[in-house]
Amino acid sequence: MNLREIETRLQNLIEVELLKVLPGKRVEDVIVQKLASAIQQNSMKAGNDVTIPDVYTLTMHPDTAKIWVDGGLLTVILHSVTTVAQEAGFKFTIAPTVTVVTDEKVKPNDVEILASHRIETMAETNSSPLDTGSLDSSVEKIPENSFLIVEGVKIYPLNLPVVNIGRRLDNQLIIDDPRVSRNHAQLRAIKGRFVVFDLNSTGGTFVNGQRTSQSVLYPGDVISLAGVALIFGQDNPPPRPDLKSTAPFKNQVDRPTAVFDKNHSTANFKKK
Repeated sequence: MNLREIETRLQNLIEVELLKVLPGKRVEDVIVQKLASAIQQNSMKAGNDVTIPDVYTLTMHPDTAKIWVDGGLLTVILHSVTTVAQEAGFKFTIAPTVTVVTDEKVKPNDVEILASHRIETMAETNSSPLDTGSLDSSVEKIPENSFLIVEGVKIYPLNLPVVNIGRRLDNQLIIDDPRVSRNHAQLRAIKGRFVVFDLNSTGGTFVNGQRTSQSVLYPGDVISLAGVALIFGQDNPPPRPDLKSTAPFKNQVDRPTAVFDKNHSTANFKKK
C-alpha cells in the first residue's frame, strides 16, 4: 500500500467512524495527509514484513485538543490506523497509542504528528539521579539516535549519558523559561534506556500527563517541565529539515531559537 492508498483509506475510515461519534464533524484533509505521511515515512521493512509506527504524538492547539479528547476523535484515529495496518498486512511492535500535547502556536485546524517505534519494555529502575557533573560514556551505553524536541520547534540530540535540564547555565540543556527550575530534571542513560528524574523542581516533571519522580522514557513520550513540553524520540529524527536548523521558522518571529555550544553539547533555548 503506497502513500496515496494509505491516505485515501484513512480518509474513508475516519469519515465512517466520525458518523458514529460526532455526526457532521470532519477531520481536516491536511491532518489525514500528515498522518498518512508519518506512517509511510517512519515504517521499517525487515524481509517481507513492514512494521509501522506504534507511538503517535499529536501536537495541536489547546482548543482543538479539547475537542479531540472529549469527542473521542483519538479513538477514531487509533482505530483507523489499526484497520489500515491490518488491511495492508503491516505489523506493529506493540499495540499502538496516541498521545496529545498542546501548543498555542499550532493553527486550530492543523496538527503536527510525530510517529515513532516504541522499543521493548524495561523494568523500572530504582537508581537515584546524579547530582551534577558528567558520567563516563563507558559506564552506561547511550541509547542510539535519541533526541528531544523542545516545545515542538528544535531538536536537541541526546549524545551524553547524563543530561541536566534547567535554567542554570551549567546545565547541558538550558531552557530560559520562568516556569522551569534552575535545576529541574535530569535524563540519565541506564541499561540502554534514558530515564528522566525530577530534581525536586518547583513546578514538577510530568510524563504523558502523569507527575513523576523518575520514569523510563519511550519514543513518543511527552515530558512536561512545569508546562514546557519536550518530546522524547529515538531512531531517526522526523523528516523535517526546518527542525534541524537553529534558525527561527520563516515568518514566525515568536518561535524560540536555539544556540548550540558544540564544545559542551549545550543548547540554550530563548524566547524572542
